[in-house]
Amino acid sequence: MSSAKNKLKYRRSHTSKGIAMIYVIAITGIVSLLIGLMMTQYLMHTYSIRSSIQKTQNFYTAEAGFKKALYYLTSDPEKGMEWRTGDCFEDEPIIEKIFFGCDDEVQISVTDNCGCLKIISQTKKTPGKKIEATVAGLLPDKLKTNLFVVAKKPLILNGGTWLEGVIKLNHEPIFQGGGIDGILETNSTLSLTPVLSKTFVNSIHYFRYLLSTPGFFTSELFAPQVFSPENPLKAKKIFVNDAVLIENSIYDSLWHAGDNIIIASTADIQISGLTGMKEITVLAIGKIKLLDNIDIKSSKIYSESGIEIAEQANFTGVLIAPEIKIVEKARLSESTILYCGPPFKHGTIIFNNELPCFCNVINLCTDEGSSISIDVESEINGFIYSRAPITHRGKIQGFVFCDGFFEEPITQDTSNTNILSGVIKPPDSIKTIIIPMIFKNIQDFSILNWQEF
Repeated sequence: MSSAKNKLKYRRSHTSKGIAMIYVIAITGIVSLLIGLMMTQYLMHTYSIRSSIQKTQNFYTAEAGFKKALYYLTSDPEKGMEWRTGDCFEDEPIIEKIFFGCDDEVQISVTDNCGCLKIISQTKKTPGKKIEATVAGLLPDKLKTNLFVVAKKPLILNGGTWLEGVIKLNHEPIFQGGGIDGILETNSTLSLTPVLSKTFVNSIHYFRYLLSTPGFFTSELFAPQVFSPENPLKAKKIFVNDAVLIENSIYDSLWHAGDNIIIASTADIQISGLTGMKEITVLAIGKIKLLDNIDIKSSKIYSESGIEIAEQANFTGVLIAPEIKIVEKARLSESTILYCGPPFKHGTIIFNNELPCFCNVINLCTDEGSSISIDVESEINGFIYSRAPITHRGKIQGFVFCDGFFEEPITQDTSNTNILSGVIKPPDSIKTIIIPMIFKNIQDFSILNWQEF
């Protein structure tokens, strides 16, 4: 009896010890797991902190690379405003160490972009940080002249002419009913500031390449195309071997036809109706028309034949063609750029519209027939540089640099040149004058577009 009791006690003792051991193992496992989780969390937190610090550092490195590019353009004697790392066809970015004593490297690219510059700054360390920016110039002090004329004949101030601000001429003016209220400087040695037309030429070469390379595009079509709310654009890169119409004929609401689209045509292109688009590139061998109530923002329009913006169309961006017409109630805003110049030989720009246009007008064509025409009701707020004669009967608030004015003579008297019949005044705000990158002495920039990746 005693032996049985002892055996029972022994079994109970071992059972208790076994359960206790299981508890110990379980508790040890739980504690180890908790410690492991805590360590993992700690390591992940530490890594996250380090990653966040490195990410922030990489942002500053990329930003510093962008600023270094601006320094090279404005202050470096070996590079300067003409410096580029390449073009749209081939680019070789430079590698820079930005901060003293640190091994952080940044890759910098500077290329032409339709009168502006595209600057890309990208860090080499992970996590990578990339900044893409499009910049234009701010008017330098040397160019803050409201009218700068270098012509073979004296400037004739016709009836209705009124000039304000800083006026610089190479001949004494002849007053025939007009007047000046400002600072007049006459100097026979004046010469027009030379321009860097390459900033446009490089972009035009690239557009011509696209117009001859259907293989670049994701969709190639071989018949006239009509895109509408019922038949929207289904690709981002479209090449059409015929005419193109993009139109919303229903005026109940604005049809947003798309963003970041490249469309090219071997014929004509028309965008009309109540249609909106943003950051698009439109290329055509034929004419391009923007009509009705279209609203196109921050875009590039290039034509080998001509561009017309009419009716109540609204546009911001860049217009490049040998002939550009702004008529009726069309409006240009946000310092839109109009360019006629090399490689075009002939360039005509016509303003015959009723609403103010905020734009930069560049015409570098000098062959017979090239001109800029500003009609009576037209008003331009911005910057004009022209090697072609200007016919001005409207109003300009800004800065004009040219070789002279021309008013079509009623008779065959060819001496009727360098005649001005319009108004030129300083702009309401100098901050609104943003100019293309066509001058070597630009020192400050305006960022038109900024993206971080």
